[in-house]
Amino acid sequence: MDGLIGHLKKEIGLCKELIAVLHRETESIVARDYKALYEAAGEKEGLVRKVDASVAARAKRMEDACASLGIPCGDGAALESIARQVGELGGELDKCLKTLASLAASIKELNDLNSLAIQSSLDNVKKTLGFLGNFLQPSAYKAGGKAEELAFKGSRLSKGA
Repeated sequence: MDGLIGHLKKEIGLCKELIAVLHRETESIVARDYKALYEAAGEKEGLVRKVDASVAARAKRMEDACASLGIPCGDGAALESIARQVGELGGELDKCLKTLASLAASIKELNDLNSLAIQSSLDNVKKTLGFLGNFLQPSAYKAGGKAEELAFKGSRLSKGA
């Protein structure tokens, strides 16, 4: 049981690190510090991999705990069942579960906020490019590289030119 609680505390630490990186990512987006943004995105990717690996390792610890208590093991409900049956450690286990749920909600909220900020920035860029595109003169060449048929005017141009 101590191993499961210790593992959950490590997951909590990873989630807190991920939240700190997401905050840095938000600050980088707002400040338009692209170097810091790329660094934060790289760190975020590494932390997400660690969290995924940790969740997979938690499943093995849960199976062991369920087997030792003689209860069926399943999803998150199994953790609650374990918490009810282990007495004092159940309170600490329940606290870890609530903390993880709260951190997961914070991570989702920050990630959604960052996605919205980036999408808004991209929309602004598209609008600006569309606005600037209205001022472009028609091209003298087609997409294939051939000159468009323009009516050349001028006294010095001959038909062969």
